[in-house]
Amino acid sequence: MPHVSRKKLKKKVFIKIGEQLADTIAKANSARELRWIFKELITPTERVMLAKRLAIILMLERGYSFNIIQKTLKVTPQTILRFWKITKQSSHKAVIKEISSSKAKKDFWQELEKLILFGMPPRGRQWQLMRRVAAKHL
Repeated sequence: MPHVSRKKLKKKVFIKIGEQLADTIAKANSARELRWIFKELITPTERVMLAKRLAIILMLERGYSFNIIQKTLKVTPQTILRFWKITKQSSHKAVIKEISSSKAKKDFWQELEKLILFGMPPRGRQWQLMRRVAAKHL
């Protein structure tokens, strides 16, 4: 888990540096620059954490059960529930649509689904549900 200082920032400072981070990421002129920003500013642990969060949202959007998401991504049910609530907010629909839209991103998620489908041992009704969901998306 990433280390966060116990010393709290003032709200205005927190907002300002958050905006600065978002602006810095948004102004990246290429994928190479963006990768550099992530490599320099975000630790490997933080990258995994962000990637898992994104995967949770997309797997929920694709109809995966909490149990499958939990086993696949090694996250708690509480984490999944938190992001399930986020997916119900209309403000996040545009982000999810953008993430799911490009061909390269679709290819990535198809590969992830194949890993999930063939990387888990076949067990009972959950496996049958998993096959049906994966068949719809592959």
